Amino acid sequence: MATADVGGIHRTQRSRSHSPGDYNKVTYVGPNSTYFATGSEAGAAGFIIENATNVVINCSNSGTLNGSQCLVKTVYPVGVYSVTIGATGKVHVLHR
Repeated sequence: MATADVGGIHRTQRSRSHSPGDYNKVTYVGPNSTYFATGSEAGAAGFIIENATNVVINCSNSGTLNGSQCLVKTVYPVGVYSVTIGATGKVHVLHR
């Protein structure tokens, strides 16, 4: 007598190496902190500012952006070297 396939047991696993989106990791940078996109955090390819107060973003190939120069809740596809935030401010760094 043949056994019934339980469904899905004999399927091959999908490769997890494919990336479905432009950005595949997000790092939250909160108040009173400094974040450096170096080492294992390298590959910061953009950012979204949630609260622009006291935010300074240093770009990968030089240049500095103050939070007041950017619109909140907008994706900026700019390479990030570091993010420094004072008493208030929130930034989401996007990685590829």
